[in-house]
Amino acid sequence: MKYENAKNILPEKLLKEVQKYAEGKVIYIPKQESAKGWGEASGYRDRLNKRNAMICNRYSAGHSIMEIAEEFYLSPETIKKLVYGKKVNLPMFSPTITSAENYASQGLGEEWVRTYLSSMDEDVPDYSEYFMSELVRIPLRLISIDTDEPVDSGAEDFSDLPLIVIYKNHTFSVPYQQEYLKYLKQEKRNSHYAFVFARNEEYRFFWNNFGKNFQR
Repeated sequence: MKYENAKNILPEKLLKEVQKYAEGKVIYIPKQESAKGWGEASGYRDRLNKRNAMICNRYSAGHSIMEIAEEFYLSPETIKKLVYGKKVNLPMFSPTITSAENYASQGLGEEWVRTYLSSMDEDVPDYSEYFMSELVRIPLRLISIDTDEPVDSGAEDFSDLPLIVIYKNHTFSVPYQQEYLKYLKQEKRNSHYAFVFARNEEYRFFWNNFGKNFQR
């Protein structure tokens, strides 16, 4: 660190004021904190980046420009600029636990679920009606199965896939992945990774009674 003579730097009036408090002493004057960039303080920039990442992900998944524009209430020209312009650093999607973890670590767990269900032509739960958990390990004994019939062939091909669990009317169910759940139970798995959707009005009961059973 380089020392400077305050007499050579400070205006005379300011120097006299400093001398009142620290005459003859060596003092350190820290740099000013750099001003935050646009949107950083409010978090708006982060939300905007996540939205843009979701738009690019929809396009990569095969959705049309018009479909995306209608979903996000943006003009088709705006969507084109986003998907044809600067590449967004979005995690690579795949129907695996690792991919889900990568999305969840960036606060994009909802987007992973949406992309996965869209690839299966399934409707996504209404996020305004449900609370969605982080990616957790859920005890499989909590989840009911509609039938005890043998597992269809091919279910074992997706043994690295997170479950999408719905908690409604005080019951856990897996409406999208029944065969997969049967396979996991047949393999005597005690728990498995899952995103859990709990209805807003049941969330407090859900968390107070089951939250401690989940491992992150």
